[in-house]
Amino acid sequence: MTHPTPAKLSPDIIWLRRIIFWAQPLIVICYLVMAMLGSAPSRPQGSWLAVLVLPALATMPGMWAGWYRAFVWAALADLFYLLIATTDAWTLPADRPYNLLIVSLTVIGFCAAWAQGIILRRRAKQAAHSPSVPRDKLD
Repeated sequence: MTHPTPAKLSPDIIWLRRIIFWAQPLIVICYLVMAMLGSAPSRPQGSWLAVLVLPALATMPGMWAGWYRAFVWAALADLFYLLIATTDAWTLPADRPYNLLIVSLTVIGFCAAWAQGIILRRRAKQAAHSPSVPRDKLD
């Protein structure tokens, strides 16, 4: 499925992409702050910290370029962070505020990515069913 280039995106897609794009570095910042200031004995450090921040950082160049697949991978990374932060939030009360902030960022990022995918698929479907509408008029 082809998707419009970033220059042809509608304002609703642009806002959703901004939300997804900014959720990833905020998650990384939360993990870095938790590593430095967290008080739980099992806070992320060393190689585990690298494992936690690399998925978010790996999606950033593709999202910056506006690649749809990068936003899909960011949504999958958000599910990974949701799993980790949710379990840590209820097992490590000392760092619960950090983990709950990560949980909220992942839910916001994932929902924005999901909404973007739904909107783009609907527009692609409309374009396939109405060949009289030029493709650049869909966004």
